[in-house]
Amino acid sequence: MHLVTGGAGFIGSNIVKALVKKYFDVVVVDVIDHKLKTKYLNNLKIKKIINPIDLFTFIKNNNKKIESIIHMGATTSTAEKNLKLLFDNNTNYSLKIFNACNKYSIKLIYASSAATYGDGSQGFSDKNIISNFTNLKPLNYYGISKHLFDLEIIKEISINNKINSRPVGLKFFNVYGNNELHKGSMMSPIAKFYNQIATKKYLKLFRSHNLNYADGLQSRDFIYVKDCVDIVMWFLHNPNKQGIYNVGTGKSESFLKLGNIVFKNLSTIKKIKFIDTPKEIRKGYQYMTKADVSSLRAIGYKKKFTNLNKGAEDYIKYYLS
Repeated sequence: MHLVTGGAGFIGSNIVKALVKKYFDVVVVDVIDHKLKTKYLNNLKIKKIINPIDLFTFIKNNNKKIESIIHMGATTSTAEKNLKLLFDNNTNYSLKIFNACNKYSIKLIYASSAATYGDGSQGFSDKNIISNFTNLKPLNYYGISKHLFDLEIIKEISINNKINSRPVGLKFFNVYGNNELHKGSMMSPIAKFYNQIATKKYLKLFRSHNLNYADGLQSRDFIYVKDCVDIVMWFLHNPNKQGIYNVGTGKSESFLKLGNIVFKNLSTIKKIKFIDTPKEIRKGYQYMTKADVSSLRAIGYKKKFTNLNKGAEDYIKYYLS
């Protein structure tokens, strides 16, 4: 049996679908608070859906049957200012899951974030040594809440090579793909760009407020959700692996390039308007992200990542349109 927290959400629902396809028993841990979340799970043979507040009772009563907990649930807004909410949901709740997994020897795979890297001035290396993690300075409270849990995991890994939960943290970069539309303003740029161009026939991009970047050349490491699912499944098939790993393609693509890809796939004449980046997010704005995936490759993950052109075309053609 595999438990997926946030199993009705974006990455979580895609993982659930992959697990069900492999005929695993799957328990979804989530609050179904959006009609799209219900749609994501339609026609999937799920064993049970439980509320997050009931998770630990469920683990206690069923621990011998549980192979893994895939912890994708979180408060994910990078603009969230409620510190208690972020630390309760992203740090403390994750620590409780980690402790339960250790107690019952359950494999733990959890979602971290590229937001832990801050402005990127310290690089994007996920080398699993404490000093590499303590030097990071996240730019927003969301990134801090994720980073604090990463620090607990890397500390345990550094002092104990035989952790019962064999924890795996996945630092997701900019994930895009099916089942993200419920996220609204937090969905990927591809979905946002598609909606803008399809309805307004033009695209708004943030003007750069950093002299090192021209307008539109702010960039991200965009990774297709299908690749993220493949990585999770690989770790399930290699349960003795542990550590914290970047999940990106290793390439940073500009928002301008992404916009051009969407214009092309919609067969629409390119028209871009640059607007000021809102002042409330400027301090926490990342101008570039690029995953160093050498650690993931070093432990044996060999599958190629979907390039942005192909991934965006697939997403637009088979899902967004």
